[in-house]
Amino acid sequence: MISSPFGLGQLLKGKLSMYTLTKQLHQSIWLVIEETVVIKSVRHFRLENKRDVLKRFQARAPSLRPLVDKIEDPSNPPALILKYLDNDVLHALTAKKLTCPEVKYVIRNVLEALKVIHKDSYIYTDIKPDNVLVNYRRGGTRIANVKLADYGSAVHNNSKYVKEGYLIKAPIFRSPKAQLRPFPLLYREIADEDTLTLFVYTIRGVPYKIIKPFQYITEREITKEDKVFVLKIIKLNPRDRPTAKKLLQDKWFKE
Repeated sequence: MISSPFGLGQLLKGKLSMYTLTKQLHQSIWLVIEETVVIKSVRHFRLENKRDVLKRFQARAPSLRPLVDKIEDPSNPPALILKYLDNDVLHALTAKKLTCPEVKYVIRNVLEALKVIHKDSYIYTDIKPDNVLVNYRRGGTRIANVKLADYGSAVHNNSKYVKEGYLIKAPIFRSPKAQLRPFPLLYREIADEDTLTLFVYTIRGVPYKIIKPFQYITEREITKEDKVFVLKIIKLNPRDRPTAKKLLQDKWFKE
């Protein structure tokens, strides 16, 4: 089992309740008497920031994974008690493909959370499949509810982390605007001659007939309705992308 600052049988005193640890399920997931919770413990500004963000938004955003309690004793290391959910979308997809209604349900909940955060001029920069948590239900639609998690890096757009260009983790999911900071007015500013040369060298190993923009993907790979919706989200220039609020009004959710 992965090491943890806590131990089996340890009693933790929270602000609202007491928690006796009965089983460690993961580095930060513990079974306590009568319930399963997530205990996040790290000496980093992101933990306190996560607490502050949740206090500000969770009453208005049901799609955020809520803060349950804060551990007061022991006070070191600092720790938060968060709601536990059955799985994340990344592992759920590995086990079984989501149906179209399930995909739309997940996306709607993520957008609902972002709409509330963006309304207060906060920026959430860590959207990825394993940060979208789900609970299961028996029968019918597999996904019972959806919660967006891990907002320790969610900050106000006037914060020093935004102004100084704080590095976003998970490069594989990093958007162009986060990588380029700020997004250039001209696309040719994205890559210099050396970068373009490297890019051309890399794609030479890919058969030409399968190299094409996403907009030319056929219905063998994605439905026309889904492609239209995705194309609105992935426009290279962030100035051209619709807001979360605007996307929630899209007819795609009604199709």
